[in-house]
Amino acid sequence: MIIRIVTAALALVSASLAPAQADKPDAGLVCDGTVQDAARAQRQIPLRVRLPAGEGPFPVILFSHGLGGSLDAGTRWAEAWTAAGFAVVHLQHPGSDASLWKGLKGKEAMAALRKGMDAKQFIARVADVKFVLDAVGGSGMVGNCPMARLDAGRIGMAGHSFGAQTVQAVAGQQFRAATGLFSVTDLRIKAAIAFSPAPAIAEPDDSAFGKITIPFLSVTGSKDTVPGLTKVTPKDRTRPFHAMPPGRKYLLVVNGADHLIFSGGEQRRAPTPTDRRTELIVAETTAQFWRANLVAPTAKGSLAAPEALGPEDVWLAR
Repeated sequence: MIIRIVTAALALVSASLAPAQADKPDAGLVCDGTVQDAARAQRQIPLRVRLPAGEGPFPVILFSHGLGGSLDAGTRWAEAWTAAGFAVVHLQHPGSDASLWKGLKGKEAMAALRKGMDAKQFIARVADVKFVLDAVGGSGMVGNCPMARLDAGRIGMAGHSFGAQTVQAVAGQQFRAATGLFSVTDLRIKAAIAFSPAPAIAEPDDSAFGKITIPFLSVTGSKDTVPGLTKVTPKDRTRPFHAMPPGRKYLLVVNGADHLIFSGGEQRRAPTPTDRRTELIVAETTAQFWRANLVAPTAKGSLAAPEALGPEDVWLAR
């Protein structure tokens, strides 16, 4: 397989915000809009941009949702990161987003979701990321949010589930094709967080993840499974961490946490005590990780364990 990523000039079709927000440049902004990739049949990529108060430029974090997700994914984490001084750009990936299952239930919804898990959608997601990266720090607007307030020299990326696989890809994961190993690494990504990461499929872990050299935090839970969609176990989700070369690599495993909580979006259930505890730990840990690697880069292994960890949680640093 040969992946060719072609980017074009960025066209913005943006949603408007209330004038009260636009009149306060020092206030934090949340703006929705759409970028259009002319090189890919005018592919429309919805975005949500969150800006902290101030003029910036701010370190920026891209967020990629999981299978069947939307711009609402990652909201809990993004709010914590924006409060800590980071801009956040949520990406919605057409073809593997909520449009797959809207209006469907049960087996029909699951069957529709499986259709969005193929290599074509994976490739499209990576291309979405690279296209949006081209806009960071540029002169375009998403709603009332100027992309110029984003610091193109300090970019991190996070994602959940299928979004975690997208993160792993641009962070340096290698894949096997008939012609040999290849990667779609993007050097503009300086640090990464994978919520519910996934092991390699057709390549040994050491080979697949051995070239990921940027700071990388893997976040999972002891109940992080998706029955009916994948056979990935909670232990499998720790494999990428163990296969990456040492140097600012971290693993957080929250006891009792399931797959849904790491989406950071609408839960469609009443929050449990484990959910609340997980949110507290994850918000603290991820904000600390971004500060250490996008604001004041730290030495190898110097990121401290989260204070809120319980006795059955896991924190590893290499």
